Amino acid sequence: MVASIPPDDQFTRWKSEYQSAILVSLASLAGERMFFDGDNSSGVSGDLESATTIASLMEGHWGMGSTISSHVSNRRFEMGAPGGGKGKDDTEKQMRMALSDRIEENLGSLLTQAEEILRENRNQVLALAHALETYKTMSGEDVAAVIEGVKGSIVDGRPYLDPNFLAEIEKYHSASVVAHREHRIPDVHLPVIG
Repeated sequence: MVASIPPDDQFTRWKSEYQSAILVSLASLAGERMFFDGDNSSGVSGDLESATTIASLMEGHWGMGSTISSHVSNRRFEMGAPGGGKGKDDTEKQMRMALSDRIEENLGSLLTQAEEILRENRNQVLALAHALETYKTMSGEDVAAVIEGVKGSIVDGRPYLDPNFLAEIEKYHSASVVAHREHRIPDVHLPVIG
């Protein structure tokens, strides 16, 4: 019997959903590197672990990678082992290295995609960073308001469409990057709306 199942009741997820989850995780690394001249903090470690775990399962178990075979089955049946598994240690090492290379290739490709998304949306990212520095905590509705340049429940996102205000935010960001590099406080104050 075939039936429509609401998304909340589904037990499986699609490759595209996992790729989106990885993109979200890799955006922290891509963003820090992009906005801080190639530098990044250790704060991205949890996101990288999550991205690597999902990419590993996609590549080795779920048939969502560049190969079709299951890494688990290959290990269980010693497939690809010359001499019926007599060179087991070397074969397992080669399989792990090949799997690791495919995972890294997938992560690298998705990192490049995350960088492109951030580059294309630079103004919105800087606007959102400014709003977070200003308001400290924001609802999803207010995040959307800043990105879309509309009035939210608390935050008015309309000023973030003003090219002059965006130029002030960019100037503040540039000063913050210099201050980060020189381990000091920025010499430009956070721009104030209005």
